[in-house]
Amino acid sequence: MPRWAVIGRLRAAALAVLLAAAPAFMGAGQAGDAEAGKRLYWEGIGADGAPIRGVTQGDVEVTGAQFSCVSCHRPSGFGTSEGGNYMPPIIGEVLFNAKTPDRNRNFKELYQEVQPPGFWARVRQPRMRPAYDEAALARALREGVDPGGHEFDPIMPRYDLSDADVANLAAFLRTLSEEISPGVEGRDIHFATIIGPDADPDAADAMLRTMRLFFDWMNKDTEGDTQNPTFSPNYRSNFISAYRYWQLHVWRLEGPPGTWRAQLEAHYAAQPVFATVSGLVAGPWDEIGAFCDARRLPCIFPNTELPTPGEGRYGYSVFFNRGLALEAEALALHLGDRDSAPARVVQLHGTGPAGTRPAQAFAAALARVLPDVTVETVTYEDAAGLRAALAAAGDADVLALWPQDIDGVLAALAGAAPGASLIYLPSAAKDRALETLPPELMARTRLVWPYDKPGSYHPRKFRVRGWMHSRRLEVSHPRIQLQTYYALTMAQFSLLHMIDDFYRDYMLEIIEHQAENELNPGTHPELALGPGQRFASKGAFIAALAPDTRLGYRVVSDWIVP
Repeated sequence: MPRWAVIGRLRAAALAVLLAAAPAFMGAGQAGDAEAGKRLYWEGIGADGAPIRGVTQGDVEVTGAQFSCVSCHRPSGFGTSEGGNYMPPIIGEVLFNAKTPDRNRNFKELYQEVQPPGFWARVRQPRMRPAYDEAALARALREGVDPGGHEFDPIMPRYDLSDADVANLAAFLRTLSEEISPGVEGRDIHFATIIGPDADPDAADAMLRTMRLFFDWMNKDTEGDTQNPTFSPNYRSNFISAYRYWQLHVWRLEGPPGTWRAQLEAHYAAQPVFATVSGLVAGPWDEIGAFCDARRLPCIFPNTELPTPGEGRYGYSVFFNRGLALEAEALALHLGDRDSAPARVVQLHGTGPAGTRPAQAFAAALARVLPDVTVETVTYEDAAGLRAALAAAGDADVLALWPQDIDGVLAALAGAAPGASLIYLPSAAKDRALETLPPELMARTRLVWPYDKPGSYHPRKFRVRGWMHSRRLEVSHPRIQLQTYYALTMAQFSLLHMIDDFYRDYMLEIIEHQAENELNPGTHPELALGPGQRFASKGAFIAALAPDTRLGYRVVSDWIVP
């Protein structure tokens, strides 16, 4: 072997040893525990098992998770901007390297939102600094000064941390967003959409047609951009790695929900995906949501009426709303806001989750807003039981129905013609109710409507419909297709912002940030998320059936937010 080659190998070996040993020689001089550092980052719990303490704004004491690192710097460590304040990335790649002018990185750090001029002035300041080590990190956390001598904003707490706390946190930060997430390979990024076994085949087909057209459109743009001969060498070197061709995988589920988790694991093993987008599931999302959380896989805006219950801080499924539970609670609040309380409230529900979950939510919410009103709850198992329950309801002031089978309930309603003053149905019953119910019964029937009212103006709706019509996409299921387009747009905008930082947590954070921008296609009055929030629309209307109108319904209440 030539002498120069031997020397080169020796130098490389020596460098590798030094790099491996570097953490032991830094600052505090002790090896950190990344798992303990993760607990500090997420929960504000120190190495001694007690909540950490600190001071913000000069004299406001904070403790534990009140101002934990994740609150501002987010699960990905990429930071955020909010209310005129900028929280920079603190991943190991950024923190433990010198900060230099980097066009690519600077673009990633700038969130696209309206901010005061002073904010942009602060963000655009060069503020070059040396790399952090553990000693510098300790000073930053305790005194609020970076390695370049720049003082942090007073909103950044000054923490009372031990050397062990600093070492643990440094160890965790070196692992944070260290490896690109699965589902990104070569020139491709892989997405899946999930279709449940009981999904309406026509609705699923409309969703897939929309998705395939969008994927084709994105990939044609990518092809054109990557082959653009006018791109400068600087642009190409900085940004060309951000371009990926979108690949769509359709995961069709079969059988009962208890078998879905294993099916999803098999699909994922065959081809890991970066995220799932849209989807159509008639049953509960619970098993799918558990899979998404376990794989830390963003599952973006599926079409489902039974999302996973609970807000679920930093869960990986993001929904349009809380589905039937939201409708039930909105109905309870509506009844509580009437001039006089109803004397008799009866609710009938099927035995499946589409019946039991809203019934439970309705009873609990009504007990809060009308504690003196008792809800008569009747569970029916079959058509005969339903007919008997309808007969027993008699002349109730309010009759609420939460069907497992909408067609069966509407047929029974039409045949029994109960004498209840008002009959309330979930939103999914609208089309079949217009076809099935006689006029006299239709006049007493109301819907809980978690979507936008007729005639509302959303500029985005017209642009999206124009996009669909110009590409000859049949709009056979407007709400499903518009919601699907919105989900795809969220994925598109998040990747645009990420550039080539393909981290799933980062994607969710950008979606939380972007959801309330001007991307609403008009399916809901407002769509907005915040850190950790997973339901973008928060309320519902009460609507009357209106067969004489184009859309078949008329809103008769204000927007109700439980």
